[in-house]
Amino acid sequence: MQQYYPLSFFEKFIHVDLQQASHKRKHPDEQFFTQAVDDIVNEKNNILERTGRYLYDLRKKKQVGWFIQHCQQHLVILMELVAANMTEENLLDTSISTAKKTWTDLYKIIYLNLAELLAYFERKFGKYLDIDCKVPPSYLLTAQAKFQKDVAILKDGFISSGVDEQLQHVVFMPFLELTKNNHTASPITYQQLHYLTEMNKRLFQLLDANGDKADFPEKLHELLLFINFNNIHYFEYWVSMITAQLKDYPTIREKLEQLMYLQKKTSQATLKPAYVFNSMRPPLQNKMQSWLAEEIVYYKEISATSGGAHLPDELSRWKDFKIQTIFSVPQIGHILKLLLDNGIYVNKNRAEVLDFFSYFFTSVKQDSISPNSLRNSFYNDNAAVSRSVREILMQLVNRSHKGLNVAFYLMVDCFLQQF
Repeated sequence: MQQYYPLSFFEKFIHVDLQQASHKRKHPDEQFFTQAVDDIVNEKNNILERTGRYLYDLRKKKQVGWFIQHCQQHLVILMELVAANMTEENLLDTSISTAKKTWTDLYKIIYLNLAELLAYFERKFGKYLDIDCKVPPSYLLTAQAKFQKDVAILKDGFISSGVDEQLQHVVFMPFLELTKNNHTASPITYQQLHYLTEMNKRLFQLLDANGDKADFPEKLHELLLFINFNNIHYFEYWVSMITAQLKDYPTIREKLEQLMYLQKKTSQATLKPAYVFNSMRPPLQNKMQSWLAEEIVYYKEISATSGGAHLPDELSRWKDFKIQTIFSVPQIGHILKLLLDNGIYVNKNRAEVLDFFSYFFTSVKQDSISPNSLRNSFYNDNAAVSRSVREILMQLVNRSHKGLNVAFYLMVDCFLQQF
């Protein structure tokens, strides 16, 4: 089969004929203008008619894909060349007027016919398109105008929903960077523009659907994971956020539990298939899982090194903490004796138990209990103290009478037999 290249006419006309004619005359003569318009439209219609038959005869998907992508890439290049001679207003205006017959009008007619050919390939052969191909200038200008307007609206919604300034900056950064691109020399690809368009839509949907403003930031993080927003700045923000949250958990055990919960939540998150912000970077979920796994290993090693699930300064947290009770010191001593004598507390070193309770407990009359005072109460028998403890235990029995556990009842009965 003879190789077919449909854009040869447009390449010659733009690179040669149009360049030569525009340098010779300030305005095109009527005959040149009219003939050029007829040739452009006829050639476009000829391409639309012939391309379908040519692709049908190719049959092989690989050949079809190569042809579509080749046409797509060259159409965008030609559209960029033409757009360099047009204003932004002309690029966004799809109406055609042949009344003035200027070079600008002719460039616009060429651009719109090229755009029609590109739209044909996009509509009929979308699955073969090169997603890494640059978008035409008019696509970028349209997106820039929309994103500038939408970001302003989204920012107001984010502020009222409690999203911090740093996260706002990270989320809106790609949109703002796109709006700064020159429309005739932009590196923005089909994939990037499609991703940001979808992201923009979903951010609005999230704002509209979020009735409870309090949980909006959490929902936003879930959305960014769902659409694989693997922006390096967002990942760094997420790491800083999790690291700050871990500081609220005083023990290694609690930190590990939180990290394992986040690991489970991240692994089970639903993702939008074949979606990625930056195709050159690993998926966001993979980066999160890797970081969480490393943190879990780190804290496990710290726990093993320190001989338990405690941070080095963790015990200082309890330095000034006291369990406040209604018991007097003699009552605390008597209850401890009952619990130890009956094997409910199984510590062998009773002196350490008494020191612990003297340090971390307060009585109704004393904010601080001395070890000696508690030790004396532990070993001295006092009928009045025994009676007061018995009354307290009976009150507990009466309060839990309806749902009394048998084992607890036997324990209390055992206590009472000691008096």
